[in-house]
Amino acid sequence: MDFALTEDQAGLKAAARTYLEDTYGLERIAALADDGAQDLAAWPELVRQGWLDPDLGLAEFVLLAEEGGRALHPVPWFATAASALPVYLAAGVDLPGPATLADGSTTCRATRRDGGWRLDGAVQAVLHADVATELVVAARTPAGVALFGVGPDAVSVSPRTGVDPLRATSDVALAGAEGRLLAGPPSAAPLLVAIRGRATTLLAGEAIGVADRALEIAVEHAKTRTQFDRPIGSFQAVSQQLADGYAEVELARSLAYRAAVVPQDGGPAAVEAVSCAAHAASRAAISVCETAIQVCGGMGVTWEFPLHRWFRRALWLEAELAKGPLEAIAHSLFGEHS
Repeated sequence: MDFALTEDQAGLKAAARTYLEDTYGLERIAALADDGAQDLAAWPELVRQGWLDPDLGLAEFVLLAEEGGRALHPVPWFATAASALPVYLAAGVDLPGPATLADGSTTCRATRRDGGWRLDGAVQAVLHADVATELVVAARTPAGVALFGVGPDAVSVSPRTGVDPLRATSDVALAGAEGRLLAGPPSAAPLLVAIRGRATTLLAGEAIGVADRALEIAVEHAKTRTQFDRPIGSFQAVSQQLADGYAEVELARSLAYRAAVVPQDGGPAAVEAVSCAAHAASRAAISVCETAIQVCGGMGVTWEFPLHRWFRRALWLEAELAKGPLEAIAHSLFGEHS
């Protein structure tokens, strides 16, 4: 059994980290977060570097998500790569730019009108709907769920206030919005299921990156901060907390990588693997960020110290990933009796 990255995967991960560290220092991340902005000017460079290459496998996308979490990558890459890109690939059309998925499969309906499709309904908390070049909207048709591309000018977008300013969400309202059919019934429904699994796996990768960076900040502080003429990391109460955090990150990383290589066919093995990765990664992100704040003391909770930005992302990820992994794991353990 070999869990090591291939040479190409290791190179991809290293290149992504170098690019992100060179581009997004702490001050730049703070400035973008304070403005609630995304670095849309970086989108062409991201495409040029292959971050949205359709030939990448899920394992490679998870590695990029992990590095994105470490850097709090302020570009709508996750929403595009996780949820919108598979739809455009299935439809055989080019990705129009930053895109996102508005899952209105239970709240939106699409009807034939004037030779095209018109969509009505509303979707809450759509990630990066405010900056998307196009929204992929899941809506019900008389024959089943279908996926449509809808321009941002055709919908009403109402921004929400969230815990992480770099992860803006909005409520989207559609009132007769014209949509172009990307995937119709019966292929749209299983595609939507696969996208949910893919998005959860990428979020687990991102949570690992968040935990890893928070641990790095805490370890660096424990090495340099002294009390009683000794680095605080030499005290057992500090070092063992950080060791626990390291073990949590490594466990979560293994589970996320496992989820990335399990065939994403929606079967029990895939559901169990993705659920375990989601549960472990979200717990690791929250736990390690809390430990890091404790190790850094009062400074760790000040606005000026960067740690709270990773903690905010961890809280956002926990909310996203807490939607049912334990129930799915229990079901895999007990089957129909859970």
